[in-house]
Amino acid sequence: MKEENERLLNKEEDNLDLDLDLTDEELNFKKLIYQLGSSINDKYENDNFYRQIYYYYYYKGFTPMLLIYITDILSLIFGILFSIFIFVLLDWDKLLKCGNNNCENISEYVVFNEMNFFEIFLLTTSILYLSYKLYDFIPKVKNLINIRNYYNDSLKINCKTLHTYSWIDILKKVTKNTYYDEHDITNKILRKENYMISLIDKNIINISSKFYTYQLDKNLELILSNNLNNLTNLKLKKKLIFYGIINLLCSGFILIFQVVYFFISNIDDFYSNRNVFGPRRYTIFAKRKFREYNELPHFFEERINKSMKYSIEYTKQFDSPVIEVISKFIGIITGAFIGFFLILSILDESILLYVRFFDRTMLFYMGIISAISSFSRSYIKNPEESVYNPNGVMERVVKYTHYMPFEWKNKCHTYEVRDDFLSFFQYKIITFIYDIISVVTTPYILLFVLTKKTDNIISFIKTHTTYDMNVGYICSFATKNKNINDEKMKKSLSVFSENHSISLE
Repeated sequence: MKEENERLLNKEEDNLDLDLDLTDEELNFKKLIYQLGSSINDKYENDNFYRQIYYYYYYKGFTPMLLIYITDILSLIFGILFSIFIFVLLDWDKLLKCGNNNCENISEYVVFNEMNFFEIFLLTTSILYLSYKLYDFIPKVKNLINIRNYYNDSLKINCKTLHTYSWIDILKKVTKNTYYDEHDITNKILRKENYMISLIDKNIINISSKFYTYQLDKNLELILSNNLNNLTNLKLKKKLIFYGIINLLCSGFILIFQVVYFFISNIDDFYSNRNVFGPRRYTIFAKRKFREYNELPHFFEERINKSMKYSIEYTKQFDSPVIEVISKFIGIITGAFIGFFLILSILDESILLYVRFFDRTMLFYMGIISAISSFSRSYIKNPEESVYNPNGVMERVVKYTHYMPFEWKNKCHTYEVRDDFLSFFQYKIITFIYDIISVVTTPYILLFVLTKKTDNIISFIKTHTTYDMNVGYICSFATKNKNINDEKMKKSLSVFSENHSISLE
């Protein structure tokens, strides 16, 4: 099959070379599409090409993308080695017994005991995953070089000047080389994402927002990735079972990876801000709900980021006066201690290191009290936040999230609506806890929940798949058809027109 594809590719390129009607730019453009396509017979072969054009812009060019690929692998290597050091080599019993005067060099707490079966399994899984990432690295770099050449030769945009162009500018240049318009190209880039948005929006994949985690979302993206129009009930069940088993077998590796990644990524933020729960963020489920059809990531992120301050303001509309009074009192107490510690550090910083209270140094208590002080301050409103207007604030949130269920209308002052909203807008530490739980829940959902819903999923996909002469099979909610009575689709068309400064008439 591979030889046949190569023969067809060579034949097609020969035909392109003989076509005197093509300009050099059009000829190079079409050749590049074939080079990046998975198969000459695949009608969607250039989806990958357009996705790479977009993500080249999104990640700001060749060097940043190459560094992302490299640091991704280096981070994985570091994570594996760091995990081995923390969980396998470090003698915690001996380390925790270390006193102030009898601590030794760190090398004295490193032991090389024989690994048990579980540790060997985790190490093997990690190495296999690393091997896959290394194997995938070269093709990704080759494709990246091809895209850079396309930007340089066809679009006349180099890495140095890329940041001066908007996506609309780049898209206009791309459409000059093809018969696709802006909407067609966006549909190619977001073909599978549009299906995911529709499945969540129409509650076909009806999973509790708490358990719709990043891990589950990525699995569903892989399961529902290609040729959805040819997907059958049996094929979907087999995919769900396969990925469920893989997630189950890799659960130990996934758990350790999530813990280490969260620790490395967030410990500085938690320490600097002294916030035990971390900042609030939209969940992955909320982002699926809020996103419009054919809305590219940078447009979506800009819109959602604008809503953040109003979402935080809305949560503070429900702060308890009792808690605020208690928080102010705690702030006075902790402030006195922090001032005391500050004076000690000015007089002699060694006092914090060596003076002990209940066998703990003053530095330990300073860290604990600072965290309590920061936590209590988060419940104290600033004067500008003291105006009570939850419905008005929610209107500002909805302006950017585009999400207002019928049950919420004129009821945003109630705790029922607040609780629903908070399920979309959670503390980072709460999201992390559910990510940990997802190590168990994701295989369960794939194996025992979604396998019972395959009929509904397939039926929905078949019903809401349409054929476009330019793009191929796409989600019907992502078309330009304004006659479909669907509010989200109408809003998506409006947002697309606004983002791209064009009319879809």
